[in-house]
Amino acid sequence: MGTPLKVLFVEDSEVDAELTTAELERGGFIPASQLVQTYDEMAAALSDESWDVVICDYRMPQFSAEQALQTVKDFGLDLPFIITSGAVSAEDVVSLLKQGAHDFMDKSALARLVPAIEREIRDAQVRRIKNAAERRVQVLSQAVEQSPVAIVITDDQGIIEYVNPCFEQSLGYSSSEAMGQPLGFTFAEQESVAALDKLWQTGCGGQPWRGEFASRTKSGQLVWEFIKVTPLVDSEKNVDPSHYLAVKEDITVRLNYEQQLVRQAHYDDLTGFANRVLLMDRLTLALESAKRSGNKVAVLGIDLDHFKNVNDSLGHSIGDTLLKEAAERLSECVRGGDTLARMGGDEFVVVIPELQDLRDVHEVSKKILRQFNSPFTIFGREYFVTTSLGIALYPDDGTNPHLLLRNADLAMYQAKDQGRNRYCFFTEEINTALLDRLELEANLRYAVVRDQLHVHYQPIVDLQTNRAVGVEALVRWRQRDETLRMPGDFIPLAEEIGVVQEIDSWVLHTALRQVTQVLSDAKELVRVALNISPKQLQVERFSELVTATLAEFDMRPEQLELEITERILMEDTQVTRENLEQLGAMGVRLSIDDFGTGYSSLGYLQKYPFTTLKVDRSFVSNISRSESAKRLIETIVSLAHGLGMEVVAEGVETEPELEFIRSVGCDLAQGYLLGRPAPLMSLQGLIQKAPAEREQD
Repeated sequence: MGTPLKVLFVEDSEVDAELTTAELERGGFIPASQLVQTYDEMAAALSDESWDVVICDYRMPQFSAEQALQTVKDFGLDLPFIITSGAVSAEDVVSLLKQGAHDFMDKSALARLVPAIEREIRDAQVRRIKNAAERRVQVLSQAVEQSPVAIVITDDQGIIEYVNPCFEQSLGYSSSEAMGQPLGFTFAEQESVAALDKLWQTGCGGQPWRGEFASRTKSGQLVWEFIKVTPLVDSEKNVDPSHYLAVKEDITVRLNYEQQLVRQAHYDDLTGFANRVLLMDRLTLALESAKRSGNKVAVLGIDLDHFKNVNDSLGHSIGDTLLKEAAERLSECVRGGDTLARMGGDEFVVVIPELQDLRDVHEVSKKILRQFNSPFTIFGREYFVTTSLGIALYPDDGTNPHLLLRNADLAMYQAKDQGRNRYCFFTEEINTALLDRLELEANLRYAVVRDQLHVHYQPIVDLQTNRAVGVEALVRWRQRDETLRMPGDFIPLAEEIGVVQEIDSWVLHTALRQVTQVLSDAKELVRVALNISPKQLQVERFSELVTATLAEFDMRPEQLELEITERILMEDTQVTRENLEQLGAMGVRLSIDDFGTGYSSLGYLQKYPFTTLKVDRSFVSNISRSESAKRLIETIVSLAHGLGMEVVAEGVETEPELEFIRSVGCDLAQGYLLGRPAPLMSLQGLIQKAPAEREQD
């Protein structure tokens, strides 16, 4: 079979084209041809088809060989261009060959035509392969020059022969400065140089080597690089031991980010202490080590006393500043091998590993207490915050991290119960108390939904008329075993576990409902007093709840009196102030309960719209034994009246007490002498009696 050949004839003689075609056929080609005579025809043919060879007549009246050759060049084609003619001078032939023609044939002697075409087709193919290779080299060179990673080429000894612009930009060394240097000349550590030696040994074996190295830029900045070194290979995939390629990627940002993530995962942002994750890891290791050595491990649970009051009243900014200073003080109390952790909020943990002498635990604990005896000075103001510590020991109080942390926490709460600013070791008695507390807590959470809460009422008597003008609503909790618990037994726990607001709302709703139902005839004459937890006043728009409840039972605001302990005044948050102001503006009566037992400033009595001041029962009960108690009550009554407030004496149990408080001007009184707390139904007659009827009783 012949060889296909696509021939473009630039010829004005069809006969000559046919003769040439016949010669090609005799030479073994199977020609497919087209004849063109003008520029337009040739341009169209070059655009529409691909050709193996152009055979051009030298002499054509309208389209010369020079023009035809230029047309091929204009199209960017590398085609064998062979000129045929009957008569042409040697000078003209040489001129055309210089312009790019590949050969010349006399039309009368075409014996060389086939060999010439075969040769030129081979040469054209070689030229195309060479051009393609040169183009690839050019593209690769551009890619290396523009690469976003540093590329280095070295000789077989690791001496740099080439660096790309990225190397110059990232490390600050120019190409001329890097040339001739060993590959590791920027490494910052001797260990990296040693690692590079190993890298080179591996690389020389024909295997890629990679690693992370610390380098220094020309300006001295430390950077981290990921470097991959490979020996070059030839086209047959054989290793060329004469040159090596090193690709260097700056991974400083990535490593810094990874280190930041690791730190965030294991350390507390505010204090820099270990967080819970890292604490558990270190505590586990400490226990494993102690198990092998036979030593003990101490876990200290630390809590800042009354820190929540500082945080709530002064804001988180001051709270965070105090926590950081507290962390600095704790750091000064521990040994080098100890672990300090922040569990969240104001809770810290110290782990003392390999403990051989319990006196070390006592010493560390006492040192911590001493550190917190001095005030914290923040923005020019002093704040006193002490600590309570609980201590659990391995293996005495637990053999796993969770149990030790739990028991240290229990011991810490025991320290708080004993007065704070002290440390306690865990005991089984503490554990038993915890179980009782947990059971109580679980039952309390369901007290409202299980209908276990009840309201008892104690009359409030006007000392001028001897008439009960109101009642104080007092919540009671009757448990499933019929145990009746007083508020002091469960309200503090309710505040701690977050159910006191639910209880307060239930008491408010229940008291107003029962007064409306039971005392329907005297409802207009009665005011209802009830205690409100400080946490309730810290709830936004609590005043709206009060307004809605009063409206539900058609009671006037002045018939409701909310009793507030002095503690709420000390906390004095923005939400508390807003609620008190809104309640006062509505006409709700506001009473300071147990006045004189706290540490609030007298200025608060003027700051808020209080209408009533209640004298604590502890003062009233001392009337018969203490002249100072009498003078204190007189002072309180005088102060309250001077501020336009009513005075209620609590805990009146004897006639002498009643006579005294009446004599010093107390307006109202309540106590066992005047009526014990009881269900409202049993007090109905007492409350609705006229003054004359009560005097006859």
